[in-house]
Amino acid sequence: MIRARRTTVVALAAAIAWTSGASAQEELGRGERIERLREDHRAWLERDVTYIITDREEDVFLSLDTLEERDRFIEVFWEKRDPYPATPENEFRDEHYRRLDYANQYLGRETFRDGWRTDRGRYYILLGEPRERHSFDGYNEVVATELWFYQGDVQKGLPSFFYLVFFKRHDIGEYRLYHPVVDGPQSLVRGQYQQGPGPEGNVTAYQTLQRVDAELANASLSFDPSEPGDWTAGRAALGSDLVIARIEDSPRRAIRTDYADAWLRYRDRVSADYSFNFVPSRGVFGITGGPLGTPFIHYSVEIDPQNFTLETDEDQTRFYTTLDISVEAVDENDVTVLAVDRPAFLELTRSQVQEVQSSPFSYQDSVPLLPGRYDLSVIIRNRAAQQFTVLETTVDTTAFASGPDAPRLADVIPAYEGTDLAQAESPDAIRTFQVGGVRIQPAADGLFALGNTLHAMAHAIGAGDGHRVRFHILADEFGEPGGEALAEEILPVPEGGAVLARIPLDLGVGGTYWLRAGLEDEAGTVLDRRDRRVSVSPRAGVPRAGFMLRRGFNAATPGLLPLIRGDQFLALGRYDEALAEYEAAVRAGNPQLPNARWKLAHGYLNTGRIPQAAALLDPMAEEFRDTYEVASGLGFVRFFEGRLDESITHLEHALTLRPAGPPLLNVLGDAYARTGRVEEARSTLERSLELEPEQPPVRARLAELTGSSGPGAR
Repeated sequence: MIRARRTTVVALAAAIAWTSGASAQEELGRGERIERLREDHRAWLERDVTYIITDREEDVFLSLDTLEERDRFIEVFWEKRDPYPATPENEFRDEHYRRLDYANQYLGRETFRDGWRTDRGRYYILLGEPRERHSFDGYNEVVATELWFYQGDVQKGLPSFFYLVFFKRHDIGEYRLYHPVVDGPQSLVRGQYQQGPGPEGNVTAYQTLQRVDAELANASLSFDPSEPGDWTAGRAALGSDLVIARIEDSPRRAIRTDYADAWLRYRDRVSADYSFNFVPSRGVFGITGGPLGTPFIHYSVEIDPQNFTLETDEDQTRFYTTLDISVEAVDENDVTVLAVDRPAFLELTRSQVQEVQSSPFSYQDSVPLLPGRYDLSVIIRNRAAQQFTVLETTVDTTAFASGPDAPRLADVIPAYEGTDLAQAESPDAIRTFQVGGVRIQPAADGLFALGNTLHAMAHAIGAGDGHRVRFHILADEFGEPGGEALAEEILPVPEGGAVLARIPLDLGVGGTYWLRAGLEDEAGTVLDRRDRRVSVSPRAGVPRAGFMLRRGFNAATPGLLPLIRGDQFLALGRYDEALAEYEAAVRAGNPQLPNARWKLAHGYLNTGRIPQAAALLDPMAEEFRDTYEVASGLGFVRFFEGRLDESITHLEHALTLRPAGPPLLNVLGDAYARTGRVEEARSTLERSLELEPEQPPVRARLAELTGSSGPGAR
């Protein structure tokens, strides 16, 4: 169900400093990294959790650079193991430290070592109190021995019941774990009851143990009662090795370590408040065409209810949170072409929560992206619990650059539900997972159940009369689609190009399959093809989102798409195309997009078109006085117009709004110099050189102002 918390709960926030590069710790060996830990952190790693921490968690812990990061990691380490997160106690952590204390107090008495270091201490910490424990101490036939009997947790890979045996070899030293294959029954009996090496000696020793205790005898050949050893031949069961291995692995089973990997990977994009609070999610990306030949990337992120937290008021009548969504696209040259950050407020009533509390939550959105190859990532941060999740993919939309006349398929997107809307604003309008009148609910991870109907949407671009789309379900052959079609549907391409198929998954068996869509002309020639892997589960059903927040980019908003395209062209260094898009955005005349005007104005400034820049910025001077782009732009305009005092006024105001870079500082410094304010000019140009030392013209200008002995002439 959805986890809710009261608003009185205060989230833990740590002020953590980090670097964007590889941690310096990663360059050291494990031993060196441990030695550099603070004493309490070293004790936590080497004593407290040494038997339960995963290898990956240890690697991440040792790679952290700051005390605050390690403290937060320890906190989250226990949170990930808390069986009842809604309670104030952490039952797993409390029981673990109880076992550790018991081991130190009672299980190290025969040795100078701490109890947690002994074999009995190790397995007591791993397994807890045995269901039964029998001590064989002072027997004539048997060396000091303990038999522990457990009821195992099959979900952790353990047998339903199993034994452990600890003994003092030759009655000397501390109790050690007995191994049926390596030690054999003879090591448990005293010398006068040993009959020499070999199977015969083990048979005799087994018979001796039978007279003392039948369970001890059986355990001497096998720790797993369901797989007994062969007592007639004195041969131990090999399955005891597996039991021991599974005990060692049991506390690490089902522990997801992706929270630690996610922090290392995304900590430059997720604030310290979220630190290791990564939660897993499922998702799907899909591509459709859009106006101006622009691909649209659609995405859906699903979060399971146990990982999605809402805050609630004292009466528990309102449940709410704010999500912060960041979308980033980086091209092959490591240029960030798209960077979108937007919040989303979510509120549900109590009845709504009750209806969907056992279902995943889905966030859906879409963004336009110029044709190209990109690494695309979506980060969703939930303020209610400072949790975050990430969805990533690689998209290739270079085919869109070929122009609108080349018939092609944008993508094929598998869905668990598809709708032909009775009314649509336009046959080619683009909404999130919708083209014209065709809308789908995408299937996260392409997952379906046997007998489901797979709905598939393919967007055919540049197709005309006589074109059709052929949908296939194909078998998976070594990771590729192959074999004869297991299901097929052929549909004509309607106006708008969105084709919706409905394919029953009557496949007989579950497994991995491929959904294929092929665009064909009248003669049946395949013009383009798209494949998408889908998984078919033999279960009766798969989880589907109970409630969703669907947003999207409305390309019908006047000027909005050219504005976004202009930003992306600018990021790619394609300035002429960026300027043309900004001009189109301004021509649209949308008063809700004032940023189109000041972006175009800065474009004109960079190309020396001062009057055009002034015509855009002058009407904005009062209303947007406290907008950095307007204040700085007016400062540049006035400088080039020769109105230096006004230029200084605007540029100084811009500096109060945002830290400025060298271009603004250089213009302001020159304006100071030209108006006789030499000291202010020197100071401003020196600040510019501190930010960017490689500016020979600025150094030369500063030398003119300060003389050869000044700081700028060095």
